[in-house]
Amino acid sequence: MIKLTDLEHQNKLLKAQENVGGYANYLIDVLKPSIERGDWDELEALDIGFTVTGESFGKIADDEAWRNLQPHIDPQAKDTKTLDFTHDGKTIERNLKNQLKALLLKMMWLSPHDLSFLTLYNTLKDLKKIIDPLLNEGLNTLSALDFDRLESWVLTDHTYIDFERKSVYHALNQLYKEDKGLPFEVNLNKVLSASDFGLTYKDPEQYTVIPQRLYYMGLRKSEELINQAYAIRHELEQLADYIATYFEKAYVVYAKYLVSGEARKKNGGIKWYLAKSSRVHKKRTTAFQQAFIALRSPNEEDTLALAHLHKPEIKSDYIDKFHHERKLTIGRWIINNIKEAQSLFKVLNGGLLWGLMARSGMRCDEMYSLNTVQGCTKDIIERQNIYVIHANLSKTVKGSQPVQDEFVTTEVGMKAYEVLQALHTPLRKRHSSSQSFFHKTKKDFSKVGKASLGKYSKAWFKETMGEELALNNEDLIDLKVSDPNLSFEMGKNYEFTPHQLRRSFAYYLIGYELCNFPQLKQQFSHVSMAMTRHYTKNASKFQKIRQKKKNLAHEIDEERIDLKARTYLNIYQKLANKERVAGGKGKEFAKSMTKTGRSLFKDKVDNDMLSLKYWKKQIRTQSRHIHAVAPGVYCTSTTCDLRTLVNLVECVDCKNDYIVDAVFAEAKRKEAEIHMLYDIENNELTAQTASESYIKVQAAERIMSDLGIDYEPVVFPDEVKNLLIPYGVIS
Repeated sequence: MIKLTDLEHQNKLLKAQENVGGYANYLIDVLKPSIERGDWDELEALDIGFTVTGESFGKIADDEAWRNLQPHIDPQAKDTKTLDFTHDGKTIERNLKNQLKALLLKMMWLSPHDLSFLTLYNTLKDLKKIIDPLLNEGLNTLSALDFDRLESWVLTDHTYIDFERKSVYHALNQLYKEDKGLPFEVNLNKVLSASDFGLTYKDPEQYTVIPQRLYYMGLRKSEELINQAYAIRHELEQLADYIATYFEKAYVVYAKYLVSGEARKKNGGIKWYLAKSSRVHKKRTTAFQQAFIALRSPNEEDTLALAHLHKPEIKSDYIDKFHHERKLTIGRWIINNIKEAQSLFKVLNGGLLWGLMARSGMRCDEMYSLNTVQGCTKDIIERQNIYVIHANLSKTVKGSQPVQDEFVTTEVGMKAYEVLQALHTPLRKRHSSSQSFFHKTKKDFSKVGKASLGKYSKAWFKETMGEELALNNEDLIDLKVSDPNLSFEMGKNYEFTPHQLRRSFAYYLIGYELCNFPQLKQQFSHVSMAMTRHYTKNASKFQKIRQKKKNLAHEIDEERIDLKARTYLNIYQKLANKERVAGGKGKEFAKSMTKTGRSLFKDKVDNDMLSLKYWKKQIRTQSRHIHAVAPGVYCTSTTCDLRTLVNLVECVDCKNDYIVDAVFAEAKRKEAEIHMLYDIENNELTAQTASESYIKVQAAERIMSDLGIDYEPVVFPDEVKNLLIPYGVIS
């Protein structure tokens, strides 16, 4: 049954389903038996349920009523979730649609399990993914879902369902859990997981760790801003008041102006001094003008009321005429107009948010739910001040859910909260019923949307860091340690998102051994330790490197030099032992060995080319270069160091390449042969694909021949030969 965070509303909602139309309980007496019967005509004519005031949500057949359900059931929800019974913009087949509706009705009103509205939304969203695969097989019932069918979908990979995501199984398992009382047979006989199909779940999306240089700079600059703002926090309330009353003060003078003789032209018209800079402003200004003209005998009070109602736009060039006290000084900041005030507010808001999130590990949605009354408290433990931030819990956890969530922060974090409170309180007071901490500085000063909150800290970080966002070598090393599977480009600006503060908070706390896992788990309010460890992934590597005496960059560079030197040494040891090395450079060196009487493994300067020391020096002084382009394939050219696609044809005789084994060549040969046979079988073979397969096979076999490896040549079918251009035809 539906479970809400607002227990009072939940009780009222359930109470509203009783004593409906002569029935003691609509859910048990009417809805439940109708769902079990599965008569769609009967079910579609019934009500989804009733609001706390006794009004119908709408009929079960009405898709629009389902779309508008959330505000009635869960009015306190922070995110809008729409129960949409269309699929890719198309109407769902009636039987499947009604089976889905029956499932959701059962989950919402009759399930023995506690389920949130979000669970209903996610179940519908993920079950809709199986509609196309079912219809493609000529099936229009959820009863067709069984293990064998799902397994065939996994193996053939012909659907767009990602069976390595947990969400798919959560939705399927709702069918199994709600089996009893549904109007169709559920043929899933157990709770499913990815392992049942020989799969593993993909790792959740991981946010990068902010490089130490940028993270430290952000901490330092945000602390400077916070300390500066905290010292004048009481004055900063004037900034919000200035913004909130800016146009109100102008409207007072403007109303006096309009009812005076000064506003009248000689021809009886009015000098408005109003602008229509956008569609919204044009609408407001026009509405105000029409309302004012309609007044029979306009006075100052009525005109001012109309101005407050319609909020017309006064031309910026004439604002001085109607606003005489526009200058405001707060600390070192001097404000001359509304744009400057809003700009300062934006900078302060963004920097304070960044600073508090960086010092608490809070999510954006947890920041969004900051307690407006007692959001920060101080405890003294062993004569040390402990500051705790209080926010409404943003996550649904198993079992009972507390009303508050707590995050320990530093003194600087406490100061950030206090200044945020000073900035937003005057705006919040303009909406007495608002429970939101953050409010806009434009239009009606209503609450800020959750999605917008992250933009403030992101904009502050980007503006404050400026050119420093360009990644340098030190940043790349940091990023490679924390996220080895990702690639970053030197000189490119670091892309920041607010959630990276949470990952960085966890990573550096563990990396610098300032916190242990149980403490971090509590700070993050995680249900499992696994999620906490996910946030601190690779922190142990950072910890080990940090503990070494040498500089991090030096350690990484030395390891890279050692690996490259060993690669060169292995190649030249093969050549010295007269083992075959393919590639243009390898074959050229082997040929030179047969022509000269002196040893080619002695250098005039460093002498022994068969020593690791020699190659380390060559790499360190940049006299030599080498990088891997594929398993066993190495290139010594600096011009193709960033090459990502390997063409074996280029490598066979390339003067810069060494090829030491045929593993990659054999794999490419087999791949080309499979593609060629597949194209023939499916009648998709073209002259281009035939020639591509032929060239790849020939190149791979040349490499295998050069390395002295026995192989059975690929026999090209006539279908391929007939499409190839014979050698010598084109002159």
